[in-house]
Amino acid sequence: MTVIDPESLFFEYKLRYRGTPGLEHDPADYPMRWEVAVSCTLPTPGGGDEEKQLGSAVVQVVPKAGMINLFLTTGKADQEMAKAVEMLTMERPDLISGYLQDGGDLMIVSSLEILPEYRGDRTGYTVLNAIVETVGRSVNLVVVHAAPADGEGSPTSDSPGYEEAKSALRAYWKNFGFEDATGDYLVFFHKKILA
Repeated sequence: MTVIDPESLFFEYKLRYRGTPGLEHDPADYPMRWEVAVSCTLPTPGGGDEEKQLGSAVVQVVPKAGMINLFLTTGKADQEMAKAVEMLTMERPDLISGYLQDGGDLMIVSSLEILPEYRGDRTGYTVLNAIVETVGRSVNLVVVHAAPADGEGSPTSDSPGYEEAKSALRAYWKNFGFEDATGDYLVFFHKKILA
């Protein structure tokens, strides 16, 4: 494991968005899909420095999420956002009415990956915190699906290590400050709207 100084991380944010965000948009075009590349500068054996890819993330921010029909926003969304919106609208509408109804923004973490050689020392916390404090400054509610992502090298739901990996992810994100929502979903209350 390579120990990373959080102050040495570089974040490259990418957003392609048509028009100005607002309620006048077609709801399917409303979410802002941010792709984040995370890198760091590490010393090389020759005495110089080299920038290395550390990880990546995809988050979707839905401005004023409680003032729109969230179901309509999933038209062009990725699968993680569609599942999270379904959870919020069908199983936990109290989260929408309690944290988003007065215009609060919603952030859904579609993916967050730290390369294996850089895991540990709470690097994922540093990355998510940086994302929330940049593109998510107006976010009231953050949703994460605390289950291993589908992909090469990841345990599948029928493999022996899946439940252990899922349990470890839940514990990791709960230690960050997330709370149970339902199923494998956890929520983090970034800003609370006072009634």
